[in-house]
Amino acid sequence: MTRTLAVVIPILAACGGSASSTPAPEPPQARVGSRAADRATVPLHVEGNRPFVDIALRRADGTTRNARFLVDSGGGGFLLTDPLARDLGLARGETMHEGDTALARVTSPVVASIGDLPLELTPDRVLVMVGKDDVLPAAAPGHADGVLPGHVLARYHVPGHADGVLPGHVLARYHVVFDYPGATFSIARAGALAPRGTPLPMPVSPGSGFPRTELVVDGATHGFLLDTGASFTMVSQALLERWGKAHSSWERHAGAFGGAATLGGQTLETMFVPDATWGGQALSRVGVTSQHVGVFEKWLSSMMTAPIEGSLAGNVLSQFRVDLDSPDQKLYLSRP
Repeated sequence: MTRTLAVVIPILAACGGSASSTPAPEPPQARVGSRAADRATVPLHVEGNRPFVDIALRRADGTTRNARFLVDSGGGGFLLTDPLARDLGLARGETMHEGDTALARVTSPVVASIGDLPLELTPDRVLVMVGKDDVLPAAAPGHADGVLPGHVLARYHVPGHADGVLPGHVLARYHVVFDYPGATFSIARAGALAPRGTPLPMPVSPGSGFPRTELVVDGATHGFLLDTGASFTMVSQALLERWGKAHSSWERHAGAFGGAATLGGQTLETMFVPDATWGGQALSRVGVTSQHVGVFEKWLSSMMTAPIEGSLAGNVLSQFRVDLDSPDQKLYLSRP
C-alpha cells in the first residue's frame, strides 16, 4: 500500500461494495501483450521498487485513455486521481474524508482493461482522490513539486507519477505474475496460467483481498502482508525492538534511512536484518522500517486471514518472479 494512504486504503478494503461484479465491457484500444481474452501480459514498469502497469480506460465520449497505475496488493480501493477522473468524464457521488484525504465515489460506469483482459471492478470501491494529481507519496523517487495538467499527463508518462491504484481486492480475482527481473506483468482468469516456481501457501482475505505470506528470521516464523505497493518492508516496532535486543550488532538507524526514505509516511526506525528465508529462498541484508505497535498486530491483522507483524515490500519482492494465484491461494517464487 502507498504510505500516504496507509489509513484510507485498508479501511476502504473492509467496508462497502459487494464481493463480485459484472465484468466491464472491453474498451477499444491499442493492445499490448497476449491476444487471449482470458489473460494478458504487458510491460511491468518498476520505479523505486514499486510496480506500475498501463491500464486502458474508456472516456465518456468513447475514446480511450491509457493511464499508469500502481499495482498494490495492499491497497483497498480502485483509485483515480482527480485529473484522470475529469479527463474520463466520470460523475461523482458522496465524498468521504480520512485525515487530509478526500475520496469521492464514482457513479459513472468505469470501463478498464489490461491488454485484452477487461477488469472486473466493484463500483462501490471505485473512488476519486479529490484534489490529488498523484497517488504516490512525495518521498517516491522522481516525484516533483510541480503540477502538470491532465491533457499533458494523458500524452506522456512522468517518472515518479501514477494516475491510480490497482488494489488487492481486484488482483485477488485473478492469477497475476509480477516478473520483476523480466519486466513483465501477467494477469489471467483462474486456471488460465500455469504457475512457475516454488509453491507456498498464500491465504487471501475474502474481504480485503490482502495476501498473506511468512518469513523466517532468526529461527522464528513471522506473518506478513505481501504488499507490492510499498517500496520498503515494514515491521512492528515491537518486533524490531526484540530483534535489536537479541542482536545488538544488527545495523540500526533512527527514522527512515537509505532506501527507506522512499516509503513516505512515518517511520520510527530502520534496521537491516543480515539474513532471512522466504519460502526456502535465502535473503540477505533485508532492510525493514518500523511502525507503531498495533498497526500490524491489531489494525491490519483484522483484515488478514491470520495475524501479521509486518508487510513484505518491493525492496525484497523486486528480486523475484512473484506468481500470485489468489483463486488457488498459492504463491510461487522463482529467481533468475
